[in-house]
Amino acid sequence: MTTIEPRRKPDSDHRAYRLIQLPNGLDCVLISDPETQTAAAAMAVAAGQLQDPPEVQGLAHFCEHMLFLGNKKFPGESDFDSFCAQSAGYSNAWTSLDRTVYHFMLAHDRLYDALDRFSGFFSAPLFLEDLTERELNAIDSENNKNLQEDSRREFQLWRSSSKDGHPVQRFGTGNYKTLHDMPLETGTNIREHLLRFWEQNYSANIMKLSILGRESLDTLESWSRTLFSDVPNHKIEPLRGVLKEDDPFTSSWKSLYHIVPVKERRKLVLYFPTDSTYPNFRQKPTRFLSHCLGHEGPGSVLSLLKKKGWATDLGAGTATQSTHFALFEVSIKLTEEGMPHYEEVIDLVFQYINSCLRATNNDERRRIRHECEMLEELNFRFRNRVREDQFTEQLACNLTRYPREEVLCGPDLFYDPLDFDALDALIDRHFNAKNLRIDLVAPLADQPLDGETEWAEETWYKTKYVRRDISPALIARWSDRSIPCHPELHLPRANPYTPEQWELKGDLQCSTAPTKVIDTDTVQAWHVLDTTFGVPKASVRIQISSFVGEKCARKAVSLRMLLELIQEVTNEEAYDAEEAGLVFDISNTSASSPCTGLRLSFKGYDHKMPVLVSNMLSCIANFKVKDHESVFELVKQKTIVDYRNRRFQQSYFHCVTATNQVLEHPFWSNEERLRELETLTGVEVQDFLKEFLDNLLIEAFIVGNFSAEEAVKMITESLSPLQPKALEGDSKPCLCITQIPEGETWVHEELGPDPDAVDSAISVYYQIGERTVDIDVRLELLCQVMDKEMYAQLRTVEQLGYIVAAVETKKWGVCGLKCLVQSVQCPQHLEVRMENFFMCFEKKLQEMPGEEYADHVESLITKKQERDRSVDRMCERLMTELCAHTFVFDRKEKEVAALRAVTKESLIEFFRKYFSVHRAAVDACKAEGKEVHLSAESKGTIRRYAPGSNPYPAPDMGQASRGWGAAEQFVSEDVSALRQSASRLRVQK
Repeated sequence: MTTIEPRRKPDSDHRAYRLIQLPNGLDCVLISDPETQTAAAAMAVAAGQLQDPPEVQGLAHFCEHMLFLGNKKFPGESDFDSFCAQSAGYSNAWTSLDRTVYHFMLAHDRLYDALDRFSGFFSAPLFLEDLTERELNAIDSENNKNLQEDSRREFQLWRSSSKDGHPVQRFGTGNYKTLHDMPLETGTNIREHLLRFWEQNYSANIMKLSILGRESLDTLESWSRTLFSDVPNHKIEPLRGVLKEDDPFTSSWKSLYHIVPVKERRKLVLYFPTDSTYPNFRQKPTRFLSHCLGHEGPGSVLSLLKKKGWATDLGAGTATQSTHFALFEVSIKLTEEGMPHYEEVIDLVFQYINSCLRATNNDERRRIRHECEMLEELNFRFRNRVREDQFTEQLACNLTRYPREEVLCGPDLFYDPLDFDALDALIDRHFNAKNLRIDLVAPLADQPLDGETEWAEETWYKTKYVRRDISPALIARWSDRSIPCHPELHLPRANPYTPEQWELKGDLQCSTAPTKVIDTDTVQAWHVLDTTFGVPKASVRIQISSFVGEKCARKAVSLRMLLELIQEVTNEEAYDAEEAGLVFDISNTSASSPCTGLRLSFKGYDHKMPVLVSNMLSCIANFKVKDHESVFELVKQKTIVDYRNRRFQQSYFHCVTATNQVLEHPFWSNEERLRELETLTGVEVQDFLKEFLDNLLIEAFIVGNFSAEEAVKMITESLSPLQPKALEGDSKPCLCITQIPEGETWVHEELGPDPDAVDSAISVYYQIGERTVDIDVRLELLCQVMDKEMYAQLRTVEQLGYIVAAVETKKWGVCGLKCLVQSVQCPQHLEVRMENFFMCFEKKLQEMPGEEYADHVESLITKKQERDRSVDRMCERLMTELCAHTFVFDRKEKEVAALRAVTKESLIEFFRKYFSVHRAAVDACKAEGKEVHLSAESKGTIRRYAPGSNPYPAPDMGQASRGWGAAEQFVSEDVSALRQSASRLRVQK
């Protein structure tokens, strides 16, 4: 029953902390934040996929699902999820190799009731027989959606190829076969396995609880002891049944694996098994290795590979680990030109390890380590707040890895000087050619294999692969430290963006109102001085708008190429800045406002931010494609592959794309963009840049630790190279949404482009109209009530699929509701079930008790009263208003006032007005290889149903579905023609 405090906390963190251990051995970290509007909690259990019995693989994951489906005190199958949703929150969980983590967040005044329900997960779950059978379908659906995901396939392959019989070898996700059929074959029941697994692996002494609330520490401690002291303690060891000395990585595993992916991608991954890094958290030696190997600046492996045209990206670090082992990965994205040179790429990696990391003098290595220590210390002192559920989840996990008193800083800080002799010993022992696995991922035609090859197939994902021994000659070559290092390889230089000043420009109460500080025909800039977060940081958004990028598909891909080129050419400088806590990003986003062009984002320490802003804008103004012809070809190929691979996205993504094709003006499909990109030249991109810069509207927001004078100086001087001219005529951004005539229903069907996908999907979009504060809050309140109801009915009860969601849309000033379902079932059936849900939902709204409705309203108000967590979040919120030209900078306050006026009766009327009639675009995506409703004539067309028509009659539960269009007449129109002729909802810039 000991009570202690964390050893350190960030300077900017004014929360109070307490660490306690309950009588049953359960460790808790309690966080009191009197200002929070959101409470959260997380439980980390030191049991995971490595505890799966070989005869019931995926059991830990299945147990995670089942704990949400009722406990002794709260037996309702959706009680916890519904309670969180009703309280403006949500809940989730995940299962890894050696732990399972459950977490939730909700309105602060609902924390005790949530904890009361949450504690039952770990003291008295029900594992009801009928729900067990039903939830098997959810596990199988989750697995189905992952079958075409290359990252999942490659992860499982290295697991499946590990030591026979070792727990690492098992299939952690599970499916219907492993969790139903295989137990039946042995004469056992899956519920019996669940009960046994929970009893053997869920014990208080290997659980770590994190709770954050507005209450005092004494109150939180009292709640913890009251609610969680009855969690049983079986006094077991973590990873029960898994032996540390049982090495899963055999000599057969340490081989060369040629792997054929689903998507078009070329990747080289080097795996070096090591001991777990957690015990050596005080020095963190592998962090030094990942910092150097993964560096992207001059002298790095990636910098050299890019010059050769062999690679586009490189990452290095410990990506997978458990209590007993870790895998250090060097992952390199190869180009087509780089594929035949993969052995030479590995040469360069080992030259860097053997010479730069191993043989460089200690003074140089000490300089780099000191810089890392200083930056980590600075980042810890001025850490940004993260979302409450993410924070409690992180702390619960930290308690499983580090001493309790280091819960806040264990993963981040360097406690002790790095022992370079020990570092060299670590390199010698683990980072050598005899302790190496190579995964070479590439399309079949690109695989460097001679003669006839017999391809093997991984059991669970059917991934095609071939295993080859790494030749003795290669092992000798990569082990030879006498081979000279490439002259362009060296350790990272001193970082020019390391901040040297961090004083605040105001006190902790200083936050000015948004003020326009620049107002010209070409530049509109706003500023907020805010130091209330107590960090020497700022955030800058600069939107460079011009409509030339949306005149046709060719100009759209020219804009995309310009973006990619700027990102690539500035990468080394941007990487240095990011390592020093100053992040730059450039995007072409029009999701939140009717803007088209480039958006530049800067966030982090303010001291050297003006230098970075100036350098990035100067690069755009003075960019010459002819100076970067090799970069152009590399980026073009990378972008072509990206467009090609979009056909392998999840089915619901294709539904969303189909919706956008109908609604958005202008819209250029991936196929159109790909066609234009394949013949696009560097000269055209240069001409496009000139046209783009000739007509601009520049909008900027500067928030944080800059005075108004500093903000004006930074923006004015940085923009001077652009010499912007005012937008004229058709250069003005004017994106808009197709208006669906009131009462009409449009049906748009497409075949899924991936022939091997097993899921279909539907997207049902209900259009409301132009945004207002009143409509926004009614829609958001309705979504809060509806989303979990839809999830509970369509996903949990009817088991239609793993992906079920109802989300509000506010694109380009037009709001609506989008409902998504992805399933192995056909879209016609999914639409019928969704229509039935909407018919039943109105009745649920009418029967909702007044107290429950009031809880929904108050919890949403509480959520909206939450202050911004960082200057960057504040800047993004304000920038959205600026670019949309709504300028409602106090939107949250206005929404709270509007919410208080929304009665239950008015919400029901809102639902009837917009959702009880068919005013929707319905998009269906059908997986190939099954019965296909589409005909050659219907592909690429929209069926328009007149007001009052019902294209998909919704029968009562259990009644057979009627086919689409069976009851009503419709008119077919070409998608492109309809988009041109239909009325549009437009928000003028």
